[in-house]
Amino acid sequence: MKTDRREHKIISLLESRGEMTVNDLSRVLDVSLSTLRKQLAVMQSKGLVIRTYGGVMPVNRVPDETFDSKLHKNMSEKRRIAVKARTMINSVETISLGSGTTVFELSNLLADIPHGIIYTNSMQAADYLARCAGLEVHICSGVIRSHTGTIIGNEAAAYFKQLPQVDYAFIGCDAIDSSGDVYSENMAVALVEKTVLLNAKHKYILCDSSKIGKTAVAHIVNLRECDGIVTANLENGIAENFKFLTEVIYA
Repeated sequence: MKTDRREHKIISLLESRGEMTVNDLSRVLDVSLSTLRKQLAVMQSKGLVIRTYGGVMPVNRVPDETFDSKLHKNMSEKRRIAVKARTMINSVETISLGSGTTVFELSNLLADIPHGIIYTNSMQAADYLARCAGLEVHICSGVIRSHTGTIIGNEAAAYFKQLPQVDYAFIGCDAIDSSGDVYSENMAVALVEKTVLLNAKHKYILCDSSKIGKTAVAHIVNLRECDGIVTANLENGIAENFKFLTEVIYA
């Protein structure tokens, strides 16, 4: 197994199982202890894992906030952002949806797209959209994060990489710093969200104001690589600086 593929596999295993011993990880990956220890040292230097005595744990060891808890934060703002994003979508489109509560709010507005094709790694979005007549809904395989219903892992990333070109991709995030770098609080989530954007003609970030001007553990993308960000108008004007990087669309 190539080093980069093994790195993704390690992250997926730790994400689903939590802390593992180096011996157990060596057996699962079928790799020697010496090779594994060298790779784990490199991964720790990159901020991808945390080494412990005889073991290794994911960077995001703190349990996730639940999907329902996140959904009710800044709900009014998230719904305004979703409504604005919906106006950008024409009648017949292929769309990739990442995870996150603002993206979920957008998914609730897509029922009237005739013959639309939706790809997603969100259990909640897929569950809602699958009930909508006229939509063709695809959900990727992979590891399900129990707190959030997000599907992660190598299978999920590979799924989005092999998709044909889609018209639009929308993802959420946990933070965007002043340089326009977009982050997730979770490395495994970030790896998949990158691939959600990969094959889209038009790439958009949906982000409520509470996340702007902050940073987090796992980098997803820079706004320069996206067609726009849909957000709320901030009194402190941080989002105005993003206009030098991409289109800023206010809800």
